[in-house]
Amino acid sequence: MSIINMQRVAVIGLDTEKEKLMNQLMDFGAVELTDQSGKLSEEIWAGSTSIDEDREKVTALEAKINRAEQALEVIEKYGDIKHPLFKTRRTVKKTQMGQILAEEETNEKNVDYLLGQSDRIHSLNEKLNKLNQDTASLNPWVNYDLPLETTGTETTAIFMGVLPVGTDTAQLAASLEEEIETVLFKVVGSDKDMFYTAALTPEERQDDVLALLKKSGFSQVTFKEMKGTVKENLERIKGEKDVLENEIKETAAEIAAAAGMKDGIEEYSDILTIRLDKEKIRSKLLKTQKTFFIEGWVPKRCVEKASEILDENGCFYTFRDPLEDEEVPVLLENPSVVVPFEAVTEMYSLPAYSGFDPTRIFALFYAVFFGMMLSDAGYGILMAAGCWVALKKFDLEGMTYKMVKLFFYCGISTVIWGALFGGWFGDIVPVFTKTFLGKEVAVSPLWFNPLDDPMKLLILSLALGVVHLFIGMGIKAYMQIKEGHWFDAICDEGFWYITIIGLIAWLGGGSINETLPQIGMYMSIVGGAGLLLTGGRHNKGFGKITGGLGNIYNITSYMSDILSYARLLALGLATGVIAQVVNTMGTLFGGGIGGLIALTVIFLLGHTLNLAINALGAFIHASRLQYVEFFGKFYEDGGEPFDPFRRKTKYIKLED
Repeated sequence: MSIINMQRVAVIGLDTEKEKLMNQLMDFGAVELTDQSGKLSEEIWAGSTSIDEDREKVTALEAKINRAEQALEVIEKYGDIKHPLFKTRRTVKKTQMGQILAEEETNEKNVDYLLGQSDRIHSLNEKLNKLNQDTASLNPWVNYDLPLETTGTETTAIFMGVLPVGTDTAQLAASLEEEIETVLFKVVGSDKDMFYTAALTPEERQDDVLALLKKSGFSQVTFKEMKGTVKENLERIKGEKDVLENEIKETAAEIAAAAGMKDGIEEYSDILTIRLDKEKIRSKLLKTQKTFFIEGWVPKRCVEKASEILDENGCFYTFRDPLEDEEVPVLLENPSVVVPFEAVTEMYSLPAYSGFDPTRIFALFYAVFFGMMLSDAGYGILMAAGCWVALKKFDLEGMTYKMVKLFFYCGISTVIWGALFGGWFGDIVPVFTKTFLGKEVAVSPLWFNPLDDPMKLLILSLALGVVHLFIGMGIKAYMQIKEGHWFDAICDEGFWYITIIGLIAWLGGGSINETLPQIGMYMSIVGGAGLLLTGGRHNKGFGKITGGLGNIYNITSYMSDILSYARLLALGLATGVIAQVVNTMGTLFGGGIGGLIALTVIFLLGHTLNLAINALGAFIHASRLQYVEFFGKFYEDGGEPFDPFRRKTKYIKLED
């Protein structure tokens, strides 16, 4: 079993040694501290202890980290930064920490500088937006010749305004002249929504004119802050916009020139994050006036080293095994070749601490199923080569590393199955040689071509499915036997083994040996009788009978699970058929240079799409066969990942 055994540790120490101990535990990185605030509700703890935290310090550090991240975003936005395919942490030796700490003040000033420059650009953009709005509001009035500050003379009033675009302005002008003979009404401009108008009227009649205009939906417009004509204001605004745009470009160039600050600010952000984690972890500690108390989980293999650290700091401590009802964090341990497949387990859910980690068991099945479904050696070579380059070029970590390595192994499996089935970018070799060389060169499969003999692939798929399910059932039996439930293992799994094997031999064994069907029939009867008689053993009364019948009915579930593996056939055929269709389409233009160009273009586009779609399908369905059919037989999920107190950095990786 690859779930690492944990030990519960409880520690009491002197407050004077706390800081040193926490630093050493963070460097050790193998102790998960648990929250102790619940103890404050217990009488024995409430009166003498309190939570050891400083919220103000936490808030201040969070604010600094936020500013550093904002500064990095500014560099990303304005700097000429090249982004690698995979984002990885830089390796920094622990001996360089002194230099990083010494540059902390400089980096903080750099953060202030970058954020100041960003604020300046923001302020300039606000001014520019205001000028753009002014330009938009003035453009419809470009034919208005009077100064905007002119609102009339001693005896006249001038006002500007807008009317809905559907207004009959000619009729409106005629009505105004009929009602008020001394009015001058003019349409200055228009757009899809409005007429832009101006009116000149005797001062004593302006209210009457406005009243008449408002009946047609007139709204008065003023430009109180502007002086001069519309054209003069547009020219002034254009000049101001040019100045602002130049200032924005200059400021952005200054930020781009400061892109060299990026590494230092990233280091500064990570150092602050380490400090923040140290402060936050204090909320999981209880303290008295002179002592502190912590509890947590330690992998059993790390107990000796943890004891050395605690002894060095003069602590009193105890280790114990987990209690039956305790929630224990889960840490998986698998051989390096299997570790990438932990990604599949983690995407589903970690096993419970008392459960079973099947990663090293299903890893081979996962790769085999993926390869069978993609089943083209050309695609496998591309996938494996791409992943190999990524693994060599980038220092990948965590889930990214696991997924890339997983697809590397799946690529190798795809090459193997593709060679066995004769798929090399579909049938491109015989198609190309026949079209352009006049002589077909065939590439024979090392085993068989599924397109010619799909029944053989179906039988292989179902056979692998039976083995896969049997192993899952075996794990369940192992877990029952481990818990001392021997009889349950025989009744729940043993009789199903006999029944399923018997049915397979009964229905299909005749092609192998004449006596197998009869043996299979007897095995099916014995297994079925066992399931019927023991299926309701935990029930009472009539439930013992119905429980047995329900157990027999589960044969439909097992048959459904086995048939689910037919997807290996379906996806494998889909990949091959689409690949051949792509190749056929590429030859429709015949031979010659034109045909070669057409084939090349169609080949690249078609096979890229086929690889992308069917690789995704293979990944999803290979995962589904684990999650539904395999895990469904035994898996106990719900484990919480082991999360030790350690340096959780985003940009740099400290190397001891």
